[in-house]
This record gives sequence, C-alpha cells and structure tokens, in this order.
Amino acid sequence: MFMNFVHSTYCNAAIFAGIIFVFMGYFIRRYPPKSIRSWYGYRSALASRSPEMWKAANQHAAYISRRIGIILIPTGLACALFFDSQTDWFWYITVGAVVVGAMYMVGYTEWQLQQIEPESPEDNDNL
Repeated sequence: MFMNFVHSTYCNAAIFAGIIFVFMGYFIRRYPPKSIRSWYGYRSALASRSPEMWKAANQHAAYISRRIGIILIPTGLACALFFDSQTDWFWYITVGAVVVGAMYMVGYTEWQLQQIEPESPEDNDNL
C-alpha cells in the first residue's frame, strides 16, 4: 500500500515542498529567531550584517515562503491529476517549480534587504 502511494503521482516534490514552505513560513513568522546565532531562520551574508537586517530578512522570507507554498501545493495537485504516471516531464515540472520557488524566495529577500541597506560613506568616495 505504501509503495503504491510512493509510485503514484500524488507523491511529488511540489506537494511536499509546498507543505514544508507553508509550515516554515508560519513557524518563522510565529516564532521569529531571537538572534543571528539561532539554529533556524533565513541566513545570508547580507542578512547577518545587523540585527535589523536579520529581522527584516526573516520577515520577508517567512512571508514569501508561505506564498510560494500556497502556489506549490495546487501546482503539485494539478500535476498529479494531469499525469497518469511519474514521467520525466512530471518530474521536470514538479521539481522545477520547487527550484524556481526557492530561487525566488532567496532573490526577493536579498533584493528587499538591499533596498533597506543604508549607504556607506565609502560608496560615495568613488563618485
């Protein structure tokens, strides 16, 4: 019975990753990491520059993570209904959606952090 589920189209990356993204976004929003040294949270060089950047990065990542999860779950269900078996195209679409969603979350969060990053005096010397 378990093997039938594993080989069915309802066992796909988009559904599982979507559930994880929604849970992760909710968890980080509800219980934000207290410090940069926490064992969970959004981590990047830009986010680790100051506590304010860390807090903003986690807020943006939690928000985008929930939205991506809400998109991935119906994508996975649509692929499960459309495909009869786990073909190559099935995997390209479901795994590709997860990769694109993760890249979007990182890219958007980093872009938001660059928007709030204060200008340093060294940047103006090169003008």
